[in-house]
Amino acid sequence: MRIKANQTKKRTQFLNSILNVMEKHELFTEIVSRKNDTEAQIQKVLFLRLQIELPSLISSTFGVNHQKAEYIVANKFIWEQKINTTVHNFSFFATNHRPDAELEVDKLRIAIEIKKGDSGLAIRSGIGQSIVYSSQFDFVLYFFIDTTSGGDIRSSCTGQKELSLINSLWKNYNVKFIIV
Repeated sequence: MRIKANQTKKRTQFLNSILNVMEKHELFTEIVSRKNDTEAQIQKVLFLRLQIELPSLISSTFGVNHQKAEYIVANKFIWEQKINTTVHNFSFFATNHRPDAELEVDKLRIAIEIKKGDSGLAIRSGIGQSIVYSSQFDFVLYFFIDTTSGGDIRSSCTGQKELSLINSLWKNYNVKFIIV
C-alpha cells in the first residue's frame, strides 16, 4: 500500500482551490440544467476551465513563475479527452482502473474523478473508485454532481453519517469528496 501523503495546509488549500474552480463553474448555477449532459461533456467543460485556472493556482501555491506553471499544466495535467494525452490504466484486483484526470505538481500525484447521478449507485461507484485511486495517487478529488430534482443528495451532506464518511475518506485515504 502506498504511504499516505501528508495533508499540509498548503496542499489542502491547493486541493480546495481546484474543487472551488470546478464548483463555481456556471454549469452549476440554478438556471442551467445539467441532467442531460453526459459525464464526458461535463468533464470536458470542467477540465478546460481548470487548464485556464490551474497556472495561477500553481504559481500562488507553489511559488513557481507563471511560465513554469503553464508548462506543468500543459504537460502534467492529463485527461482523456485532451488532445495527444492518455490517462494510463493501472491494475488493481486484476482489473484496470484510471481516473478521469491526473495532475502532477510539486512531486504530488492527484487523481480527479467526476460522477453524476441521482442514486446511491453513482455515489458508491465513485467512492469505491476514489479509494482504489488512493492506492496509486497522493490525493484524490471526487466531484459528484447531484442530478436529483430537489438536490436531495447534496442536501444530505450535512447529516451526521454522511459527514462522518466524508471526513473518514479525507482522514484515511486523502480523498476530498464534494457534491454539487
